[in-house]
Amino acid sequence: MDKRDPGKQTKNGAGTRDAPKGTLSTVQKVVLRVKVLLRRKGVKHLGRAGQRFLARLGPQFAGAITYFSFLALVPILMVSFSVAGFVLNSNPDLLQQLQEQVTKQIPGGLASSISTSLDSAVKARFSVGIIGLVIALYSGISWMGNVRAAVQAQWRRDFDDDQEIAGESLIKNLLRNLGMLVGLGLALVLSIALSSIGNSLAGVILDALGLSDVGWLHPLVVVVSLVLAIAADVLIFLWVYSVLPPKDLKAPRSALLRGAVAAAVLFEVLKFLLTNVLASLVSGGASAAVFGPIIGLLAFFNLAATLVLFIAAWIATSDSMAAATEPEPEEVPVPAVVVREVVSKPQLAGMLGVGALLGFGWSRRRR
Repeated sequence: MDKRDPGKQTKNGAGTRDAPKGTLSTVQKVVLRVKVLLRRKGVKHLGRAGQRFLARLGPQFAGAITYFSFLALVPILMVSFSVAGFVLNSNPDLLQQLQEQVTKQIPGGLASSISTSLDSAVKARFSVGIIGLVIALYSGISWMGNVRAAVQAQWRRDFDDDQEIAGESLIKNLLRNLGMLVGLGLALVLSIALSSIGNSLAGVILDALGLSDVGWLHPLVVVVSLVLAIAADVLIFLWVYSVLPPKDLKAPRSALLRGAVAAAVLFEVLKFLLTNVLASLVSGGASAAVFGPIIGLLAFFNLAATLVLFIAAWIATSDSMAAATEPEPEEVPVPAVVVREVVSKPQLAGMLGVGALLGFGWSRRRR
Protein backbone atom coordinates (compact mmCIF):
# COMPACT_ATOMS: atom_id res chain seq x y z
CA MET A 1 0.00 0.00 0.00
CA ASP A 2 1.30 3.45 -0.99
CA LYS A 3 1.79 5.48 2.20
CA ARG A 4 2.65 8.76 0.43
CA ASP A 5 0.60 11.82 1.18
CA PRO A 6 -2.23 11.95 -1.37
CA GLY A 7 -1.99 15.75 -1.40
CA LYS A 8 1.45 15.43 -2.96
CA GLN A 9 0.33 13.10 -5.78
CA THR A 10 -0.46 14.03 -9.34
CA LYS A 11 -3.34 12.66 -11.37
CA ASN A 12 -1.35 9.67 -12.56
CA GLY A 13 -0.35 8.87 -8.99
CA ALA A 14 3.23 10.04 -9.28
CA GLY A 15 4.44 11.97 -6.25
CA THR A 16 5.98 15.45 -6.44
CA ARG A 17 8.89 16.76 -4.43
CA ASP A 18 8.75 19.80 -2.19
CA ALA A 19 10.86 22.80 -3.29
CA PRO A 20 13.98 23.25 -1.22
CA LYS A 21 13.51 25.65 1.65
CA GLY A 22 16.42 27.87 0.52
CA THR A 23 14.98 28.53 -2.97
CA LEU A 24 13.81 32.15 -3.57
CA SER A 25 10.99 33.23 -5.82
CA THR A 26 11.59 35.47 -8.84
CA VAL A 27 10.24 38.54 -7.02
CA GLN A 28 12.47 37.88 -4.02
CA LYS A 29 15.48 37.53 -6.30
CA VAL A 30 14.69 40.86 -7.98
CA VAL A 31 14.25 42.57 -4.61
CA LEU A 32 17.53 41.10 -3.38
CA ARG A 33 19.37 42.26 -6.51
CA VAL A 34 17.92 45.75 -6.14
CA LYS A 35 19.05 45.91 -2.50
CA VAL A 36 22.54 44.80 -3.49
CA LEU A 37 22.57 47.42 -6.27
CA LEU A 38 21.50 50.19 -3.90
CA ARG A 39 24.40 49.36 -1.58
CA ARG A 40 26.95 50.02 -4.33
CA LYS A 41 29.17 53.02 -3.89
CA GLY A 42 28.32 54.60 -7.24
CA VAL A 43 24.56 54.27 -6.72
CA LYS A 44 24.83 55.85 -3.26
CA HIS A 45 26.79 58.68 -4.83
CA LEU A 46 24.01 59.27 -7.38
CA GLY A 47 21.49 59.30 -4.56
CA ARG A 48 23.46 61.94 -2.64
CA ALA A 49 23.78 64.04 -5.79
CA GLY A 50 20.05 63.83 -6.47
CA GLN A 51 19.18 64.84 -2.92
CA ARG A 52 21.50 67.85 -3.08
CA PHE A 53 20.22 68.86 -6.52
CA LEU A 54 16.59 68.90 -5.33
CA ALA A 55 17.29 70.38 -1.89
CA ARG A 56 19.23 73.29 -3.42
CA LEU A 57 16.56 74.32 -5.94
CA GLY A 58 18.22 72.71 -8.96
CA PRO A 59 15.04 72.64 -11.13
CA GLN A 60 14.30 76.31 -10.35
CA PHE A 61 17.84 77.37 -11.25
CA ALA A 62 17.63 75.31 -14.44
CA GLY A 63 14.43 77.17 -15.38
CA ALA A 64 16.13 80.55 -14.87
CA ILE A 65 19.11 79.45 -16.99
CA THR A 66 16.70 78.25 -19.70
CA TYR A 67 15.04 81.66 -19.90
CA PHE A 68 18.27 83.61 -20.15
CA SER A 69 19.75 81.06 -22.58
CA PHE A 70 16.86 81.55 -24.98
CA LEU A 71 17.00 85.31 -24.50
CA ALA A 72 20.75 85.50 -25.09
CA LEU A 73 21.16 83.05 -27.98
CA VAL A 74 20.28 85.17 -31.01
CA PRO A 75 21.80 88.52 -29.85
CA ILE A 76 25.12 86.91 -28.92
CA LEU A 77 25.33 85.01 -32.22
CA MET A 78 24.40 88.09 -34.25
CA VAL A 79 27.00 90.28 -32.56
CA SER A 80 29.61 87.53 -32.83
CA PHE A 81 29.02 87.14 -36.53
CA SER A 82 28.98 90.88 -37.03
CA VAL A 83 32.49 90.95 -35.58
CA ALA A 84 33.40 87.91 -37.67
CA GLY A 85 32.08 89.73 -40.71
CA PHE A 86 34.58 92.53 -40.12
CA VAL A 87 37.47 90.17 -39.42
CA LEU A 88 36.79 87.63 -42.17
CA ASN A 89 35.44 90.00 -44.78
CA SER A 90 38.24 89.02 -47.16
CA ASN A 91 37.72 85.27 -46.60
CA PRO A 92 34.02 84.45 -47.16
CA ASP A 93 34.67 80.71 -47.43
CA LEU A 94 36.07 80.53 -43.91
CA LEU A 95 33.17 82.63 -42.63
CA GLN A 96 30.71 80.23 -44.26
CA GLN A 97 32.43 77.23 -42.67
CA LEU A 98 32.30 78.90 -39.27
CA GLN A 99 28.58 79.57 -39.70
CA GLU A 100 27.92 75.95 -40.66
CA GLN A 101 29.78 74.65 -37.63
CA VAL A 102 27.85 76.94 -35.29
CA THR A 103 24.44 75.99 -36.70
CA LYS A 104 25.35 72.31 -36.40
CA GLN A 105 25.57 72.76 -32.64
CA ILE A 106 21.91 73.90 -32.52
CA PRO A 107 19.57 70.90 -32.59
CA GLY A 108 16.32 70.88 -34.53
CA GLY A 109 14.75 72.95 -37.28
CA LEU A 110 15.54 76.26 -35.59
CA ALA A 111 19.08 76.00 -36.95
CA SER A 112 17.92 77.19 -40.40
CA SER A 113 16.21 80.26 -38.92
CA ILE A 114 19.30 81.14 -36.91
CA SER A 115 21.46 80.64 -40.00
CA THR A 116 19.30 83.18 -41.85
CA SER A 117 19.65 85.61 -38.94
CA LEU A 118 23.41 85.17 -39.03
CA ASP A 119 23.47 85.96 -42.74
CA SER A 120 21.58 89.17 -42.03
CA ALA A 121 23.97 90.03 -39.20
CA VAL A 122 26.99 89.60 -41.47
CA LYS A 123 25.48 91.65 -44.29
CA ALA A 124 24.23 94.40 -41.97
CA ARG A 125 27.15 94.31 -39.57
CA PHE A 126 27.28 98.11 -39.33
CA SER A 127 23.59 98.48 -38.38
CA VAL A 128 23.74 95.71 -35.76
CA GLY A 129 26.24 97.90 -33.92
CA ILE A 130 25.68 99.30 -30.48
CA ILE A 131 22.05 98.21 -29.92
CA GLY A 132 22.78 94.56 -30.61
CA LEU A 133 25.93 94.73 -28.51
CA VAL A 134 24.09 96.24 -25.52
CA ILE A 135 21.32 93.60 -25.71
CA ALA A 136 23.86 90.82 -26.08
CA LEU A 137 25.91 92.06 -23.14
CA TYR A 138 22.86 92.42 -20.90
CA SER A 139 21.45 88.99 -21.70
CA GLY A 140 24.88 87.33 -21.72
CA ILE A 141 25.97 88.79 -18.37
CA SER A 142 22.62 87.90 -16.80
CA TRP A 143 22.90 84.37 -18.18
CA MET A 144 26.42 83.95 -16.83
CA GLY A 145 25.38 85.34 -13.45
CA ASN A 146 22.56 82.79 -13.21
CA VAL A 147 24.82 79.90 -14.23
CA ARG A 148 27.46 80.97 -11.72
CA ALA A 149 24.93 81.36 -8.89
CA ALA A 150 23.35 78.00 -9.71
CA VAL A 151 26.67 76.12 -9.76
CA GLN A 152 27.79 77.74 -6.51
CA ALA A 153 24.46 76.84 -4.87
CA GLN A 154 25.18 73.16 -5.59
CA TRP A 155 28.81 73.49 -4.55
CA ARG A 156 29.11 75.51 -1.34
CA ARG A 157 28.97 74.04 2.16
CA ASP A 158 25.66 75.57 3.13
CA PHE A 159 22.88 76.68 0.81
CA ASP A 160 22.05 79.87 2.73
CA ASP A 161 25.46 80.84 4.12
CA ASP A 162 28.90 81.42 2.56
CA GLN A 163 27.47 83.07 -0.56
CA GLU A 164 30.45 84.46 -2.42
CA ILE A 165 28.32 86.37 -4.93
CA ALA A 166 26.29 88.13 -2.20
CA GLY A 167 29.51 89.64 -0.82
CA GLU A 168 30.46 91.27 -4.14
CA SER A 169 29.58 94.80 -5.11
CA LEU A 170 27.42 95.39 -8.19
CA ILE A 171 30.32 96.61 -10.32
CA LYS A 172 32.60 93.77 -9.26
CA ASN A 173 29.84 91.23 -9.95
CA LEU A 174 29.17 92.62 -13.43
CA LEU A 175 32.86 92.72 -14.34
CA ARG A 176 33.45 89.19 -13.04
CA ASN A 177 30.44 87.85 -14.96
CA LEU A 178 31.64 89.64 -18.07
CA GLY A 179 35.12 88.16 -17.73
CA MET A 180 33.65 84.68 -17.25
CA LEU A 181 31.40 85.19 -20.27
CA VAL A 182 34.43 86.08 -22.39
CA GLY A 183 36.30 83.05 -21.04
CA LEU A 184 33.38 80.76 -21.86
CA GLY A 185 33.19 82.29 -25.33
CA LEU A 186 36.86 81.50 -25.92
CA ALA A 187 36.30 77.94 -24.67
CA LEU A 188 33.37 77.58 -27.09
CA VAL A 189 35.44 78.91 -29.98
CA LEU A 190 38.21 76.43 -29.12
CA SER A 191 35.67 73.62 -28.89
CA ILE A 192 34.07 74.44 -32.25
CA ALA A 193 37.49 74.81 -33.86
CA LEU A 194 38.62 71.44 -32.51
CA SER A 195 35.46 69.73 -33.73
CA SER A 196 35.60 71.48 -37.12
CA ILE A 197 39.29 70.72 -37.70
CA GLY A 198 38.76 67.09 -36.72
CA ASN A 199 35.88 66.63 -39.15
CA SER A 200 37.74 68.38 -41.96
CA LEU A 201 40.95 66.41 -41.39
CA ALA A 202 39.10 63.11 -41.46
CA GLY A 203 37.66 63.91 -44.90
CA VAL A 204 40.95 65.30 -46.21
CA ILE A 205 42.88 62.23 -45.07
CA LEU A 206 40.41 59.86 -46.73
CA ASP A 207 40.50 61.85 -49.96
CA ALA A 208 44.32 61.96 -49.94
CA LEU A 209 44.50 58.18 -49.47
CA GLY A 210 41.86 57.57 -52.13
CA LEU A 211 39.62 55.82 -49.59
CA SER A 212 36.61 58.13 -49.71
CA ASP A 213 34.60 55.49 -51.63
CA VAL A 214 35.24 52.74 -49.06
CA GLY A 215 31.91 52.26 -47.29
CA TRP A 216 33.10 50.75 -44.03
CA LEU A 217 35.34 53.75 -43.32
CA HIS A 218 32.44 56.19 -43.09
CA PRO A 219 31.18 54.82 -39.72
CA LEU A 220 34.75 55.11 -38.49
CA VAL A 221 34.80 58.78 -39.50
CA VAL A 222 31.53 59.31 -37.63
CA VAL A 223 33.00 57.71 -34.51
CA VAL A 224 36.14 59.85 -34.76
CA SER A 225 34.02 62.97 -35.17
CA LEU A 226 31.95 62.01 -32.13
CA VAL A 227 35.07 61.43 -30.04
CA LEU A 228 36.43 64.82 -31.06
CA ALA A 229 33.11 66.48 -30.22
CA ILE A 230 33.17 64.86 -26.77
CA ALA A 231 36.77 65.99 -26.29
CA ALA A 232 35.74 69.53 -27.18
CA ASP A 233 32.83 69.36 -24.72
CA VAL A 234 35.19 68.11 -22.01
CA LEU A 235 37.22 71.30 -22.42
CA ILE A 236 34.09 73.42 -21.93
CA PHE A 237 32.90 71.54 -18.85
CA LEU A 238 36.39 71.57 -17.35
CA TRP A 239 36.30 75.34 -17.67
CA VAL A 240 32.79 75.54 -16.14
CA TYR A 241 33.61 73.39 -13.11
CA SER A 242 37.02 75.00 -12.59
CA VAL A 243 36.09 78.69 -12.80
CA LEU A 244 32.46 79.04 -11.67
CA PRO A 245 32.55 77.33 -8.22
CA PRO A 246 33.54 79.29 -5.08
CA LYS A 247 37.22 80.13 -4.83
CA ASP A 248 37.75 78.30 -1.55
CA LEU A 249 36.12 75.04 -2.77
CA LYS A 250 38.09 73.70 -5.71
CA ALA A 251 37.48 70.12 -6.75
CA PRO A 252 40.33 67.60 -6.96
CA ARG A 253 41.49 66.78 -10.48
CA SER A 254 40.09 63.26 -10.42
CA ALA A 255 36.56 64.34 -9.48
CA LEU A 256 36.70 67.29 -11.86
CA LEU A 257 37.82 65.19 -14.82
CA ARG A 258 35.24 62.45 -14.18
CA GLY A 259 32.48 65.03 -13.93
CA ALA A 260 33.57 66.81 -17.13
CA VAL A 261 33.74 63.55 -19.10
CA ALA A 262 30.33 62.41 -17.81
CA ALA A 263 28.78 65.79 -18.67
CA ALA A 264 30.34 65.76 -22.16
CA VAL A 265 29.08 62.26 -22.98
CA LEU A 266 25.58 62.97 -21.67
CA PHE A 267 25.51 66.29 -23.53
CA GLU A 268 26.27 64.60 -26.86
CA VAL A 269 23.61 61.94 -26.15
CA LEU A 270 21.16 64.74 -25.38
CA LYS A 271 21.99 66.53 -28.63
CA PHE A 272 21.54 63.33 -30.63
CA LEU A 273 18.19 62.47 -29.06
CA LEU A 274 16.72 65.95 -29.32
CA THR A 275 17.88 66.34 -32.91
CA ASN A 276 15.96 63.23 -33.91
CA VAL A 277 12.92 64.11 -31.79
CA LEU A 278 12.77 67.62 -33.21
CA ALA A 279 13.05 66.28 -36.74
CA SER A 280 9.94 64.17 -36.16
CA LEU A 281 8.13 67.13 -34.57
CA VAL A 282 8.83 69.42 -37.50
CA SER A 283 7.53 66.86 -40.00
CA GLY A 284 4.18 66.59 -38.20
CA GLY A 285 2.42 69.53 -39.85
CA ALA A 286 2.37 73.31 -40.19
CA SER A 287 1.85 74.09 -36.51
CA ALA A 288 4.51 71.55 -35.52
CA ALA A 289 6.91 73.15 -37.99
CA VAL A 290 6.36 76.55 -36.36
CA PHE A 291 6.24 75.66 -32.66
CA GLY A 292 8.14 72.37 -32.63
CA PRO A 293 11.65 73.85 -32.98
CA ILE A 294 10.97 76.52 -30.33
CA ILE A 295 9.59 74.02 -27.82
CA GLY A 296 12.39 71.61 -28.62
CA LEU A 297 15.04 74.28 -28.16
CA LEU A 298 13.56 75.28 -24.80
CA ALA A 299 13.55 71.62 -23.78
CA PHE A 300 17.17 71.32 -24.90
CA PHE A 301 18.22 74.37 -22.88
CA ASN A 302 16.37 73.11 -19.80
CA LEU A 303 17.79 69.60 -20.00
CA ALA A 304 21.29 70.95 -20.66
CA ALA A 305 21.04 73.28 -17.64
CA THR A 306 19.74 70.41 -15.51
CA LEU A 307 22.66 68.29 -16.69
CA VAL A 308 25.22 70.96 -15.79
CA LEU A 309 23.76 71.48 -12.30
CA PHE A 310 23.31 67.78 -11.56
CA ILE A 311 26.93 67.04 -12.50
CA ALA A 312 27.95 69.98 -10.27
CA ALA A 313 26.04 68.33 -7.40
CA TRP A 314 27.62 64.98 -8.32
CA ILE A 315 31.13 66.43 -8.12
CA ALA A 316 30.34 68.27 -4.88
CA THR A 317 29.08 65.06 -3.22
CA SER A 318 32.01 62.89 -4.28
CA ASP A 319 34.11 61.31 -1.54
CA SER A 320 37.05 63.59 -2.23
CA MET A 321 34.83 66.69 -1.94
CA ALA A 322 32.55 65.61 0.91
CA ALA A 323 34.83 66.88 3.66
CA ALA A 324 35.15 70.28 1.99
CA THR A 325 31.54 70.89 0.93
CA GLU A 326 29.60 69.43 3.84
CA PRO A 327 28.54 72.08 6.38
CA GLU A 328 30.77 72.24 9.39
CA PRO A 329 29.12 70.79 12.53
CA GLU A 330 28.07 73.32 15.10
CA GLU A 331 30.08 73.37 18.29
CA VAL A 332 28.18 71.84 21.19
CA PRO A 333 28.81 73.72 24.45
CA VAL A 334 30.39 71.56 27.11
CA PRO A 335 28.25 71.48 30.26
CA ALA A 336 29.86 72.98 33.34
CA VAL A 337 30.76 70.40 35.97
CA VAL A 338 30.72 71.58 39.60
CA VAL A 339 32.83 69.41 41.89
CA ARG A 340 32.07 69.71 45.59
CA GLU A 341 34.70 68.53 48.01
CA VAL A 342 33.43 65.94 50.46
CA VAL A 343 34.16 66.83 54.15
CA SER A 344 35.21 63.87 56.28
CA LYS A 345 33.80 63.23 59.79
CA PRO A 346 37.01 64.20 61.72
CA GLN A 347 37.17 67.44 59.76
CA LEU A 348 33.54 68.12 60.50
CA ALA A 349 34.08 67.46 64.24
CA GLY A 350 37.12 69.75 64.31
CA MET A 351 35.23 72.54 62.56
CA LEU A 352 32.34 72.24 65.05
CA GLY A 353 34.79 72.32 67.98
CA VAL A 354 36.49 75.45 66.65
CA GLY A 355 33.12 77.08 66.17
CA ALA A 356 32.07 76.21 69.73
CA LEU A 357 35.26 77.64 71.22
CA LEU A 358 34.90 80.86 69.23
CA GLY A 359 31.30 81.21 70.33
CA PHE A 360 32.20 80.58 74.01
CA GLY A 361 35.02 83.15 73.89
CA TRP A 362 32.75 85.76 72.26
CA SER A 363 30.08 85.28 74.93
CA ARG A 364 32.66 85.66 77.81
CA ARG A 365 33.89 88.96 76.38
CA ARG A 366 30.40 90.42 76.26
CA ARG A 367 29.92 89.73 79.97
